[in-house]
Amino acid sequence: MKTKTVRNIWLVVFVLPALVVFGLLYLAPLVTAVVSSFSKWNGFTAMEFIGLRNYSSIFKDPDFHNALLNTLKWAMWATFVHVPFGVLVALILARRPKGWRFVRASFMVPNIISRAALAILFIFVFKPQVGILNSLIRAVGFQDFSINWLYDSRTAFLSITSIWLWYAAVITLITMAELTAISPSIYDSARIDGATRFQIDWHINLPLLKRIIGTGVIIAVTSVFKMFDVIYMTTNGGPGNKTVNIAVMMLRSIVHTSRHGYANAMGIILFLMGMGVMLISTRVFRMGQSSDT
Repeated sequence: MKTKTVRNIWLVVFVLPALVVFGLLYLAPLVTAVVSSFSKWNGFTAMEFIGLRNYSSIFKDPDFHNALLNTLKWAMWATFVHVPFGVLVALILARRPKGWRFVRASFMVPNIISRAALAILFIFVFKPQVGILNSLIRAVGFQDFSINWLYDSRTAFLSITSIWLWYAAVITLITMAELTAISPSIYDSARIDGATRFQIDWHINLPLLKRIIGTGVIIAVTSVFKMFDVIYMTTNGGPGNKTVNIAVMMLRSIVHTSRHGYANAMGIILFLMGMGVMLISTRVFRMGQSSDT
């Protein structure tokens, strides 16, 4: 009994610092955001409780409707293009083709660079006169071609999307790690039965990867929900509100109108959206079940 008590004391001693850090850096700000979302607050004076007025105003705001729609569009791009592309690259690299180590390392480079630096890099790619993209198009024969990709309402959304869409290195790495955990005997049995590489990927690898794909969807979509720096550094939500999302709209509410309570209400909505993605992904990809089910 005495030994068990000593062990429990040591467990508390080791866990307590982590709990304190979690409480100060995560739990306390979250509680503040929840409380202030029901309040009129400018960030300096005392909060004035106003009930659900912030949430009512948000859902009546056409700018929020546009920001929500853009956020959901990017979530769809992340789910149906970003994650599948990362999984596809992982399946190809798992075959160990010539130069696969170089490709794997190169694929990580955009993730090593900060999002802000990457955004500045793409500003020079999309510039109308001296940008790399327009220069390449003019070089192949379209001499008078010039589009301001980031500030043309027809191309701004897709231009922002292209900055992050194909950089799925995190998805690729976690998928490759999961592939190494699959027993080689499964592949040997499939090859004996005459299965092709495509059939092995489709009937063996993808079903066994469903949990890690679900994890990838959660990572990708929640990353899109909180995406701010790429948009802010390139278009700042423009032209008009063509590329604004909820995160950028939160900043505008704080900086331009000092409506901290209103901004935190949007933050809580974004938080609930993230929780919804986690619950849906867990159900769809059956992440709580074993690989045998």
